[in-house]
Order: sequence, then structure tokens, then C-alpha cells
Amino acid sequence: MKAFFKNIQETGKKIGLIIVEKLRKHPMICNIVLSVGMAFLLEVLGRQTFDMSAVGFVDERSKMFLYSVLIIFLTYSVVFIVKRRLFTYIVVTLLWSMVGIVNFMMLSSRNTPFTYVDITLMKSVLPVMSNYFTPMEIGSMGALILIGLVLLVVAYMYLPMEETLNRKTGFIKVIVIALVFAGATVFGFQSGMLTDEIHNIRIAFSDYGTPYCFSITALKNGIDKPSDYSEKKIESIEKQTKEKLAENKKKKVKKPNIIFVQLESHFDITQVKGIKFNKDPLENFHKYMKGYSSGQLSMPSYGAGTANSEFELITGMNLDHFGAAEYPYKTVLQDTTTESMATVLKKQGYSAHAIHNNSAAFYDRDLVFSQLGFDTFTTKESMNIKKWTENGWAKDLILTSCINDSLDSTKGQDYVYCISVQGHGDYPTTEIIENPEITVSGIEDEGLKNKYTYYANQVYQMDQFVGRLVKSLEKRNEETILVMYGDHLPSLEIEDEDLTYGNKYETSYFIWDNIGLKKQDGVIEAYDLGAEILDRCNIHEGVMNTFHQTRKGTKNYQSDMKNLQYDMLYGKQYIWNQENPFQATDITFGIKDLEVTKAYETEDSVFIVGNNFTNYAEVFVGDVQINTTYHNEHLLEVSKKDLKDGDTFTVSIVSKAPRVLRTSNAYIYKEKNEN
Repeated sequence: MKAFFKNIQETGKKIGLIIVEKLRKHPMICNIVLSVGMAFLLEVLGRQTFDMSAVGFVDERSKMFLYSVLIIFLTYSVVFIVKRRLFTYIVVTLLWSMVGIVNFMMLSSRNTPFTYVDITLMKSVLPVMSNYFTPMEIGSMGALILIGLVLLVVAYMYLPMEETLNRKTGFIKVIVIALVFAGATVFGFQSGMLTDEIHNIRIAFSDYGTPYCFSITALKNGIDKPSDYSEKKIESIEKQTKEKLAENKKKKVKKPNIIFVQLESHFDITQVKGIKFNKDPLENFHKYMKGYSSGQLSMPSYGAGTANSEFELITGMNLDHFGAAEYPYKTVLQDTTTESMATVLKKQGYSAHAIHNNSAAFYDRDLVFSQLGFDTFTTKESMNIKKWTENGWAKDLILTSCINDSLDSTKGQDYVYCISVQGHGDYPTTEIIENPEITVSGIEDEGLKNKYTYYANQVYQMDQFVGRLVKSLEKRNEETILVMYGDHLPSLEIEDEDLTYGNKYETSYFIWDNIGLKKQDGVIEAYDLGAEILDRCNIHEGVMNTFHQTRKGTKNYQSDMKNLQYDMLYGKQYIWNQENPFQATDITFGIKDLEVTKAYETEDSVFIVGNNFTNYAEVFVGDVQINTTYHNEHLLEVSKKDLKDGDTFTVSIVSKAPRVLRTSNAYIYKEKNEN
């Protein structure tokens, strides 16, 4: 038996040596084989079915598959000019394998493919990974990454290098391959085989393949300069808008509080064919849709992409004009301010508040909302959240008090943009809710039925929040418009043919008010909804707002919109006389002040008494953060050894980013202040 295993070991070693020699001596052939194999593997992982669908892609979209092979082949061509050829093969293969594996995991967890933009979002994703993966899964991923890094170091140190390398010939080969790739790319766009206008990234990955879609999301960002872009063109667009506005400006302006509530993954689940519930999970939403203006809202994404939905609602800009799968929050708005609903309404005397019962830094909102002109931003770090979903997301009930606190914080009118999180996926395939309020029937697959049951019970609780919020606003007796809608459909394997209405890019909305607005139902584009609300208030200010109010449905509507968006974000800003009038706000996190009123000691601890503490409250002595225990919104505890007599300390709300969001008054600690 020992001899048998020894023979196998020796045979394996010989085969390995042969492969190594082939890789070293025949890189062109090896590049072709590896590129074809990797391209096919990426399609298998991207389709998640492990059946013949990847073969079908190769057969039906053979030119596209060959182009994918060419993309990967181009990345492997670096082996022609490096001495560490074997190590380079390992690195390139590992990088493409990671794209495929991460794509598979993301499609499984959130129904959205892996794009280059997701790499830029990594800082935001890390704090909420526990909502998507178990501790064991996170630990396993960390262990795999560590093992991979160790193996790379070992490979770099011990794999053989090429003793003779003709770099001149190698560079010629790389240049020829690059020229062939460039020619194929030009031909692909001219023939229509390739496109850089991707509106549905999930479908695009199936139609164009993983290598191309991942690459185009890395290379195509921003808005392409329109061919007719010029100062004269922008003046012409502005002139048309002003001419049509003249008669509207005669109407009296209404200034109610304006509240937008964007409900996470919310849609009318009762409109899915063949599924029944023991009772209406959206009783309140249906009631307000019936009594007030309502309909379907066309969103820019499906299954994920909350930040892009709110981008369209807040700025009035159409994401179709941006790069494939782009998140402007992670690109242009990182260092550019622009007009928004907040800036338009602030000119009318409003205060602008953002609210989100999730992390401040998720999608870099803590930076972006400042760029968009908001005055305050209340996040879960500033909330005392006591109820959480089984998947670890904050429940939306907390938002009622947050919205009312924002309205109470000023004497004038308020614009509130609130983003919910309770409906967030991933939805469990196992039964994790005991005695669910909403039961589901009509689904044979047990795992899918459990997903629907979990989701239905979340939206049922969200609907209770909807009802309570409206009742609280009715009691305020202030003129108010409330807009409620879903940001995108959930990841529940829903296709257009599964719905009794519209398509999977449409969510439901209603516009509640107490100022007597006429009921008007219909389908509205997300980027147009803000302009629609302001039009009903006779507020005709702002570039995008007035453009939608006067040009919707007219000739060149989309092309002129693209010109305006390019000018405002990437161009010469002719619309503002070449000078951006907007400055980032010194945004305040939370509405209520942190307050320290006293501190007293026990044998081992110092207890700090005050107001509005949260689970994210930390005590600082100078710039030094000390270990803090949260008891309730009025009481914190620190170790007696960390706080000395005469120390001046503060209490700060600290996000996981980490970032200090808000700080209390300074307090001087005196020993034996109270026994």
C-alpha cells in the first residue's frame, strides 16, 4: 500500500513538473488554454445553476464568449515580460477566480452581480457583513484570505524565475495583443455586439458575460460628454424652461412640510401571481393608495441599489445617463456638490433633514448628504433602537419619533428624507419566525416559501409603521405632504411575468397630504417624483426641478437632461455661470444634544448621568477613547481606573467607520462627587 501511494505521489509530481515546464516554455499556448477555461468558469459561477446554461452562452453568444476570452488573455499577456512567470500566472488566475467566487456569493446573497463599484463600497460593507453572513462564514472567508496571502508569499519566494527573458520580443507580443484587443473592441461597438449603456446589470451579466461586465463597470464611470454640449446648448435648454415657467410663477406658493419615506425593498407583495396571505400585509398602504394620489414608481434598480434610488429622488437626475452599475455616491459626489431637493427647498426657507436607521457611513452617506445640502442626518448611531429583525436590521417603528423630532427641531417648514431598512435582505430559506402574523400559501418550494413568509412579516410590520406615522402627522395639525414608496423590489426571484401589474422595476407609492391636493394616479419616474411634488406646491426653482416640470414628455427630453446633468457634474457649469453655487454643509448628526449632567463613583466604576446616550456612546478623556458600557439613554459606565480626579471628559457618538458624529458638553470629573 505504501508503494502504491508513493507511485501516485511520484506520478503527481511528474505531472506537476510537466505542467510547470509547459507554462514556462509555451506561454502563448498556456495563455489560450487558461483564458478559455477561466472564461467558462466565470460563466458557470455567474449563472449559479451548474447546468448547461454556461454551455448555452458559449453556443448562442459565441462572439461574446470569445471576447471574454480575449479580455482574460490580455491580462495573462503580462507573463511575456516578467521573469516571475509562474508567480504571475498564479496571481492573475487568483484575481479572476476571486471575481467569479465573489460574484457567485453576491448573487446568492443579494441578487446583484459583483461589479468594480462594489470594491469601492468595501468600507461601507464591512460594518454590516454580519447581516449577510454568519460568524463562521465570515471567519472562513478571513481564514481563506489569510491562507491565500501566505501561499502567495511562499510562491513568490520559492517558485523558479526565468533565467533568460527576451523582453523586447515580449513587449512586441504584448503590443500586438493589445492592438488586436483594441480592434476587436472597436468592431464590437460598431457592430452592436458590445454596449456601454447598461441599464440592468443583472441581465447584462447574463447577456455579455462576467469578464466584460466587470471590466466595463471599472472603465465606464460618469456621464459621457454629449456631442452637442456647449454653452449655447445649455443656454437654449435654460431658455425653453424659463419661457414655459412664466405662467406657472403667477400661482401662489404652498409651503407644507415635505416628507419622503423610502421603504427598503418594499412593494405590493399581494400583486405576485398565485400567492395568498391569511390577511392583507399592507392594509395601511392600500388604504392610503386608495384615498390619495398613488401609483407605480419606476426605479433605477432591482433587488438592490438603495443609494441609487435615493440619488434619483433627491437630485432629479436620471441614472441611465451614468456609467454601467455606477453609484454616484461613490464617484462624483465624493468631491462634488450639486443641486438637490434639499438645496431647492432651503431657498424657500426650509430646513433639510436626512434620517436612516442604518449606519451613517453606509454608501458614504455621512459625506454625501453634506454634499447634497442636508442640515442634519439622524442615523442608527443616534437612535435608541430596541427592536431588530431576525436578520439583524433595525425595525422601522423607531422612525416615527425620529421624523417628528426633526419636525419639532425647527420653527419653520421642514424637508425630511427618511430611508428605512427593515425590509432588507437576505431572506432566510429556513423558518425563523415563530408564530408569524402573516402566513403564506401558494408556493410549493419550501425554501422560497420561507423567504416570502419572512419578507411578508417584515413588510407587515413596516405597514404598521406607515399607519402610525400618518396618524402622528394628523395629530400635529401642520400642513404636510408625505410621500411613501419602495426603493426597489426585494430579491425574491420575481420576474415581470410573475406580477399582475407593470414590471419588476416598479414599486408602489402614495402621496398623503392634509392640504387638499387633488388625487392624481399614475406611473412616475423616480427622478421626476420630487419635481411633481414641488409642482403641486407651485415651487418652481432649481435646474432639474424646473426642467422636469416644463419639459417632461417633450422632444429631446432625455438628451437635454443628459446635457444638464453633464454640465452640472462634469462640465463647465454654464447653467450656473461657470461657478458652482453650492457648498458642503457642516452637517449635524442627530437632532438631540448629548448632555452630561453629573458623574458619580462606586467602588470600581464611575457612572455618567446625562441625556440622549445610545449604544454607540463612548467616553473620551481628551482624544483618548476609554472603554464604555452603555446602560440606557441616561446612564453610562466606565472603569474607575480610566477616569481620574480632575479629568475633563466628553461623551461622543462614534460610528463603526469610525467617525465621531456628535459630542456632548465637556464635564470635569471630581472624585466622590456622589456616593
